[in-house]
Amino acid sequence: MEILIQIFSVFLLGIIGGSVPGPILTASFTEALRKGFINGLRVVFMALVAETSVAIFILTVFFSIDIPQILFYIISLIGAIVLVWLASQVWKIKEIGGEGEIFSFLKIFLLTVSNGAFWLFWITICVPQAFLLEEIIGGGHVLFLIVFELGWLFSTVFWVFLFSRFRPLLMKKNFIQVVFKFFAFLLCFFAVRLALESITFLLEKF
Repeated sequence: MEILIQIFSVFLLGIIGGSVPGPILTASFTEALRKGFINGLRVVFMALVAETSVAIFILTVFFSIDIPQILFYIISLIGAIVLVWLASQVWKIKEIGGEGEIFSFLKIFLLTVSNGAFWLFWITICVPQAFLLEEIIGGGHVLFLIVFELGWLFSTVFWVFLFSRFRPLLMKKNFIQVVFKFFAFLLCFFAVRLALESITFLLEKF
């Protein structure tokens, strides 16, 4: 039961990660509006390959080095703070969309690699969660990557489809504000959970 809850939490985290507006999502929206849903998907899948490649690198580095267990819980505390900060940013979102351009894979890859927020998100939030899943089941960090990216892909494709089909509805500020306020609450939930897990472990350790 514990592992199912953990896996579902990872999936939700992926959904949130794929729903927060940024350059990739904006590019996907733009392409979907210009040339249709299929072309929007092209941008989404290029982004998936780019982000997964960077994520694999991060996980490989952290799981190849003999890192003390306590470090992951300290990182988790930092991750909780980052999540609260992200929640505050998501809470302020009032609209989606905007101008953009057609991205090549190289541009998307460079955008991902140079995105400091992406590295911070994976190192402070995703790596500790992958470590916790690894403690429950062998190969947990690989399972984390798969489940997270499935959540990311699901939410991104959903938003691109919705945007391409129901743009007038999505442009209504009241609707989009409610959606992203919900995601802000979810981010805060993850922050509290990370903080409690870390504090509990540190108290037991000392």
